Amino acid sequence: MKRVFKIIVFCAFISCIGFQSFAIKPDSVYVMRPENLGLIYRDLNVTTSDGLKIKTWFYPAQPALSEKEINEAWNNPVKKPYKTIDKEPRPTIIIANGDAGNMSYQQVHFALNFTSKGYNVVTFDWRGFGESSEWEINNDYLVYSEFLLDYDAVIKEVLKQNEEVDTNRIAVFGWSTGAYLSMAASSKYDNIKAFVGIGLITSFDDVLPLLKQLQTHKDRNLIVPDNYPKELLPVNLAPNYNKSTFLIVGEKDNRTPVWMSKKIYSLLPSKKELWIVEGAEHGGQNGPIKDFKLFDERFIEFLDKNL
Repeated sequence: MKRVFKIIVFCAFISCIGFQSFAIKPDSVYVMRPENLGLIYRDLNVTTSDGLKIKTWFYPAQPALSEKEINEAWNNPVKKPYKTIDKEPRPTIIIANGDAGNMSYQQVHFALNFTSKGYNVVTFDWRGFGESSEWEINNDYLVYSEFLLDYDAVIKEVLKQNEEVDTNRIAVFGWSTGAYLSMAASSKYDNIKAFVGIGLITSFDDVLPLLKQLQTHKDRNLIVPDNYPKELLPVNLAPNYNKSTFLIVGEKDNRTPVWMSKKIYSLLPSKKELWIVEGAEHGGQNGPIKDFKLFDERFIEFLDKNL
């Protein structure tokens, strides 16, 4: 197997692992950086309303790289000079992490694919993750409401990049925890036109009993923050959520089962698509993106139609 294919298989595998958690597991160490795959990028200066720095990478749309170029970058990673294809503002995808790892896992691989299709890509780390500001985290929490401040700060900074970003053609994308946070954060912005969510919950009340049945969580005291805005839970947002929405869920998902996505889908008033991935689970090697080529095709097809 050629080196480049080893990289792609590794990244796809890591991306599946990222879907497997529920309860926060941050990683402060980056397993790779964009230059390891030959990508052009720059940092955005993102500061939250409560004064924390959120590490954020902005990838402009860029030409697809050959196998040889990716191999060379992997063997000799050097940060490339920042440049764009042209001076046209581009549609932009903001990718939110789940509740584990950091943006150096699956997001770099997503950026490699999506930027070659003409999209800018933005990735970031929650507080306490990666190289964002340190923040004390209790691993039994499902989420922190403060993550919404992180997401909001990223969106506001992306909107300032109007020379490169078409500010009326923005999509958000997330999985598991990142899915419902993406839906919540995007609901406040008319500029955001589309949302793609993998393994979306309906509500904490629905998901907690299912999680507590899992062997991995049986003895854990899973905590939902008291101050998480109930109105921003998917089941409450959906009836008035006006973004084009693509929901993806594994047929055998036992954490955010198919009925959750179907319920949200039935409530959505705008353009919507639902993809139940045959034989797929919530995450791991058998998660919804087990066929990455098919996922990539359907993802881009949806955004091409709705951005």
